[in-house]
Amino acid sequence: MKLNLSQAVVILAAALSVLVGAQAAVAAVDASALPSELVPFWQGVVYVFSAGVGVVVFTFLRNILGYVENKFEAATPEDKAKIQYEASQLGATATKFSLYIYGFTAGIQTIFVGTPYAQYAVYVAGGIGIMFDLVLKSIENIAIRTKPKVAK
Repeated sequence: MKLNLSQAVVILAAALSVLVGAQAAVAAVDASALPSELVPFWQGVVYVFSAGVGVVVFTFLRNILGYVENKFEAATPEDKAKIQYEASQLGATATKFSLYIYGFTAGIQTIFVGTPYAQYAVYVAGGIGIMFDLVLKSIENIAIRTKPKVAK
């Protein structure tokens, strides 16, 4: 499937609209009306939907940042023109950010349980995920650039 940057932004907007609507619907359910044995399950459902919105936002943000980064790294205008938006990277980015956001969110919520900051865990986790990914990418770039050339 070939996507360009503008199509990716439209998909982001559509996915975000659907997920935000679903998150609002799930969050609007009064958990106190549920049987007590279903409350932990329902809290998990709310968590999945709220983290899902974060995954979509931060996946697209990082994916588009990667495209922009590649454009800026291109040496010449001809090189810049050759760089295309790689929609195939979207799946890889989504997988990474699912891991980052669900993992970091669980840890952050555990640390801040019972405080008013626990509700912001998804956003903090997304920010940490982007920073973590950018640091890993920078380390990878440094390793590639400093790798000794082997003469044949």
